[in-house]
Amino acid sequence: MAEFHDPTIVQQPIPFADLTPLEHLVLTRIFDIEETGGRLLLHAALGPRETIAVSIGEVRTALAASASVPGRLVPFLSERLPDAGVTDGVVAFDLSGLSWTLVLQDIVRRSPSLPYVTAVTAFTCTAMRPDGFGGMAVLITADIIRGISTNDILETWLADGTVGQEHRLLCLAEHEVRAEVKAVIDTDETLTRLAPEMVSDADIHAACRAVAANRDLGQEHGAARFRAALAAIRAAERRLVGS
Repeated sequence: MAEFHDPTIVQQPIPFADLTPLEHLVLTRIFDIEETGGRLLLHAALGPRETIAVSIGEVRTALAASASVPGRLVPFLSERLPDAGVTDGVVAFDLSGLSWTLVLQDIVRRSPSLPYVTAVTAFTCTAMRPDGFGGMAVLITADIIRGISTNDILETWLADGTVGQEHRLLCLAEHEVRAEVKAVIDTDETLTRLAPEMVSDADIHAACRAVAANRDLGQEHGAARFRAALAAIRAAERRLVGS
């Protein structure tokens, strides 16, 4: 079975002084780290982890030490801690509901030295699949989190009119999926407790890849081809009768 990986690196080292104890605890589990000059360099060879395991004592100590500092991580973990299972003093958290990009944005908002953080991700696959490779760049500021993937770039080029011999019937553009996420969550309050911004660009990209890989549009393509052929024949008939 093909395995997809998302090796990622945060390009700016994060000063220790800008991190709460809880952010330090969590980010050093989500990412592999290097420490240099009082800063953390965050990277992940296979991709940022969505599930982490930490000592229950460390979590409680870090939560208490970070409670007075603005950020989204304290309420997120505090809400889930009572229901989290503890095994041999270790508790596991599913962080899929809170993207690491939001944690970094909280840090940027407080930091006196980081006006922004950028991250780059490579999309790789253990099999040479057409949908298995690419990349993404993310810009995180105090006000925005913006990402663009290589698929987005290609879709932009294809949409600018330079490809004249093909007529695209379907384009699963990630920015349109982002808008759909917001519309779905805003429309149905019972669907999820997540806010739209908690769905990361990496979440959307992975979902789009999965949908594209598992959906066969051959029947729809054949029907469209047949209708286009009939329309072309009728247009030629009208043109020849008119002449």
